[in-house]
Amino acid sequence: MLAYLRVRGLALLDDVSVEFSRGMNVLTGETGAGKSIIVGALSLLRGARARVEMVREGAEAALIDAQFDPAGPTYERLGTVFEGHGLALDQTDGVVVQRVVPRSGRGRSLVQGSLTTAVVLSSIAEELIDICSQHEHHFLTHTAKHLDVLDAYADLGTTKTEYTDRYRAAMTAQAQLRELEEKTRDGEQRADYLRFQIEEIERVAPELGEHEALRRRLGLLRQAHRWAEFARDAHGLLYENDDAIAARLAMLSDRARGGSEESSHLAQIQEQLEAAQVACEEAARTAASFAMELEVDPMELEVAEERLHDLETLRRKHQVDVDELVERASAMREELEAIEHSDDRLAALRAACDRHDELAWEAARALHQARAAAANGLSRAVESELAALHLEAARLEVRLEWTDSLGPHGADGVEFLFSANRGEPVAPLRRVASGGELSRVLLAIKGVLAAGDRVATYVFDEVDAGVGGAVAEAIGRRLKQASEAHQVLCITHLPQIAAFADRHYKVHKATRGERTITSVTELSEEARVEELARMLAGKKVSESARQHARELIATARGIRGRRSESSRGTGP
Repeated sequence: MLAYLRVRGLALLDDVSVEFSRGMNVLTGETGAGKSIIVGALSLLRGARARVEMVREGAEAALIDAQFDPAGPTYERLGTVFEGHGLALDQTDGVVVQRVVPRSGRGRSLVQGSLTTAVVLSSIAEELIDICSQHEHHFLTHTAKHLDVLDAYADLGTTKTEYTDRYRAAMTAQAQLRELEEKTRDGEQRADYLRFQIEEIERVAPELGEHEALRRRLGLLRQAHRWAEFARDAHGLLYENDDAIAARLAMLSDRARGGSEESSHLAQIQEQLEAAQVACEEAARTAASFAMELEVDPMELEVAEERLHDLETLRRKHQVDVDELVERASAMREELEAIEHSDDRLAALRAACDRHDELAWEAARALHQARAAAANGLSRAVESELAALHLEAARLEVRLEWTDSLGPHGADGVEFLFSANRGEPVAPLRRVASGGELSRVLLAIKGVLAAGDRVATYVFDEVDAGVGGAVAEAIGRRLKQASEAHQVLCITHLPQIAAFADRHYKVHKATRGERTITSVTELSEEARVEELARMLAGKKVSESARQHARELIATARGIRGRRSESSRGTGP
């Protein structure tokens, strides 16, 4: 259940904290006091879109913190969700979540104090809380949503999972087939193009590192005469000539050696001169080798330039480095081979598509049968709820149609047909139900789905629109009944519903200085009577209104007491 909620900086809610209890929690207050903002805060935890204008003027961000105490099936489902997202769940600490909506920049979502994504937060909150508001009436008028209701009631489990897996496999196979068909549509023309490109690259036959080495070699060959003359001069000056540097260094080294035993300086000089002599001789040998290397065939320059031209042409044409041309040719060979064997691949893919389609249709038929088996049960269950909500003659028919077309949810179309009066034929709910009837149908559906322990906390936001009197009392009775198995948070304007509360909170708007703020106060027994009297009589509360309020509370308690006694039985 939702144990604690704190909202800061959200519209009129400057800093509001509320501790909720098990059972039926009711929030009342005048229109515009901020009741629906509390529901909006819970909606943000469930992944509703955040808007900057939600942030209260003067606040840097809106913060919504909630603590849940899950138990039983809810805890087990949460454990699976937490594990799927790599999170740890400790039942003793409950679940603490937060959403931050900043005035500027990116928002933040936290679970158990750790940053996470809004998607993860939403997947967790959806297991904890369900929100039913008057604005949800629109889903009853959209037939696409009716299938979701039937599936939730049918609890299809592995049947729907198996269909989803098979449908995705069929769609993947079809996409692969379409892709190959597009590639092979102009296959022969593409094959001719690829053969020409491969032959051109193979004729040039580039090698790894060749392009850069050739560029360096050409730079040398184009100035071969200059560098050959340099090499010969260097060899002569260093070693070959009569007064070569190496010979002079040898002479100086011999002179220094004569005194090296008497002087450490002379010994050091002798070593350095000898090293210089060796270096000169090595440089001379390198120069001689270099000069011989430059004595090349005069045609080499022409051949190298032609080779570089061929490589550059390929590089520009394919817009890749020369070293990548080898990989490009390999990729084109693979594509050519695929085209040349496309008939075999097309046949294999078509066979795979047929096989996956057959499996998907098989799963769709199983899904249809499961839905058909549940449709009548859903109708009877909703009709039973509607009878308790003073629509005793109402009929709800779940029309299930086989469409002969696979979709993400199967091959079924579902629409709710409705009649509120005896003797009147059923017709599409979206066309014949009034606002008050839609409210009760919505509440009845939520009541039926709640029986499956889907979540621990249900929030009802003014689903009593368009009703009053005995109908309001019936709605209150059904909400109270639902609160015996689930925590219920109910926002209402009707005292007949508020009278059933286990805890009653008043949402009040006041002005402090130049600002308007909203506060939430849990009402004492006396204050609760006063609030119900206000709801009955308006601003001017009379003693008769107070007496009427006391009677409503007493009646609600009497109903609860009789239900508790009947649930205990009469004994042996």
